[in-house]
Amino acid sequence: MRLLAMMAAAGMAIAACAPVTPVAKAPASPAEPKRCDAADAQSLVGTHVGVVTFARDANVRIVCTTCPTTRDLRPDRLNVRFDQATGIIQSVDCG
Repeated sequence: MRLLAMMAAAGMAIAACAPVTPVAKAPASPAEPKRCDAADAQSLVGTHVGVVTFARDANVRIVCTTCPTTRDLRPDRLNVRFDQATGIIQSVDCG
């Protein structure tokens, strides 16, 4: 029991010496969400979805026009919608 009490006291002493990590604060005013650039991606319409590539960190959702999708609105996400039967991109939009 005495050993347990000494270990607890030592743990508290070590914790008291640990550096304090500052907590990140939220910005004073909320930043406007980024928008995707669907206008630049319009050139993809008519292209086969299999030949299109995006950067690894690109915020892109590739989905067929008849497939179910989530309804979460993400203004910074580019949606690429293709025909499931042909694989041809039918439209691009933000959301």
